Amino acid sequence: MKNENSDKPLMHLFMHIGKLLNDRLRSALGEGGIHFGQARVLTSLMDHGELTQRMIGDGLDIKPATVTNMVKKMESSGLINRQRDLNDDRVILVTLTSKGKEAAEFALNVMVQIEKEIRSELGRKEIDILRNPLERVRNTLGGADPSI
Repeated sequence: MKNENSDKPLMHLFMHIGKLLNDRLRSALGEGGIHFGQARVLTSLMDHGELTQRMIGDGLDIKPATVTNMVKKMESSGLINRQRDLNDDRVILVTLTSKGKEAAEFALNVMVQIEKEIRSELGRKEIDILRNPLERVRNTLGGADPSI
């Protein structure tokens, strides 16, 4: 007897979709010389103008040490500027350079294009039906909407 689709492990489907999405993003973003983690930081900075390293870590659910390493590399690549807050020497403010703004626009265009491809296969009603259970799965696994 053949398994019904509802009996197949969802985890495998999620992992496969995640891999395909990561591969697509990695390939497309790589053409612009950036990786997915950098793209998330760049587009967040594009939206907010200036963020502290702590805001980046908290808002994108990235560990502080990872944020520090990432922004150091991004600074040496000329994508961002880091400077100490004048009011609190412990706080590091991060902003985009002109090169970073171009990279952020490129990353956003890549993400918008992939989003369009995904949505082209689904109707508005299907998207609305999918969103709630997918958010519940994410929340069950300990995730949340990024706050930035």
